[in-house]
Amino acid sequence: MILTYFIVSFINVFIHVAKTILVVKSDSKVIGSLANCICYTFSAVVIKFIAEVDLWIAICVQATTNFFGCYVAMLVCEKWLHKEK
Repeated sequence: MILTYFIVSFINVFIHVAKTILVVKSDSKVIGSLANCICYTFSAVVIKFIAEVDLWIAICVQATTNFFGCYVAMLVCEKWLHKEK
């Protein structure tokens, strides 16, 4: 259960960072709206996991996945956006 929660939380952070970059870099309202919809819908899954685990586990998982998920998402987006130019 904790491993699944860790993976889901990591994906959540990754897509939120990618969404932010897409919204800023894209001029499309549709892309921004779709990215926002996906992110906040997926967040409901993470909230469900947070509700089922011990508080300290949730804090540790969220802190870890937020740091590494953000870092990895920024690396991926940087490489992907750099190739487009």
